[in-house]
Amino acid sequence: MGIEVLSTVNDPGIPGRSGDDRYGFDAAGGRAWVIDGATDATELKPFPGAESGASWLAETVSRRLVAAPAVDEEARAYFDRVLTDVRAEAERSSKVALSGVPGEAMPVASAMWLRCNGETCEFVWAGDCFAIAGNGAGEALLIGTQEKADTETREAARMLSLSQAERWAILQDQRRAANAPERGLITLYPAAAAHLNTVSLTLPRGSPVLLMTDGFFRFVAPYGLDTPASLLARVLKDGLAVATSSLRQHEATPHSVRLKARDDAAAILLRS
Repeated sequence: MGIEVLSTVNDPGIPGRSGDDRYGFDAAGGRAWVIDGATDATELKPFPGAESGASWLAETVSRRLVAAPAVDEEARAYFDRVLTDVRAEAERSSKVALSGVPGEAMPVASAMWLRCNGETCEFVWAGDCFAIAGNGAGEALLIGTQEKADTETREAARMLSLSQAERWAILQDQRRAANAPERGLITLYPAAAAHLNTVSLTLPRGSPVLLMTDGFFRFVAPYGLDTPASLLARVLKDGLAVATSSLRQHEATPHSVRLKARDDAAAILLRS
């Protein structure tokens, strides 16, 4: 049991901000995670002192994940407990009753969570966070739902031609839909845990694994600077800090982007 954490990064993209991404790990316990809070879709900020609803949710979930699952606890059951606790914390912390918070102001996040026990590594994800794992046979396995990232890239290209008011209305509609418990995202609705994605892989001990939010996955999509295999090779060679600097340099040049030219980017590089 246990993992070796090689490198971490959490770059908010905008100096002076904490950003909406978080990461965490318990190396001895064999667990690591990244959380990506979805950018707020309203000016309403239910959680006093927090930079945004997105950052509040990412921070609160990340702190709660430090507490390990029970022995042999199934991942979705564990996340049901996690989200139940986060919901209770939200009810204590919100400046208005949660029942009075409109759906577009309820925070939502994506996540990638890893639990390794020997050569068995379980990945649990929501939304558009990703993992890349080397399997000891020279292959790099992509874990996550790339179709969601591709869909958001296409949607962003369409929205760039719209007015700010039109974009805002679309984002609010999307946020209300994302808060449906059956969506399987990280939300304040514990029932969403039943719909999280899970996969277990057999990885030789010492296999490299990269966990990342979609801001770091931009190397692969939409920028096409790397394949999953070459991105894993890049960070193993250069480290996450150098890779992030290269990403920011690319974003400073004309290119096709999503709505945010510089997205939050968090990642953990480890060996299983």
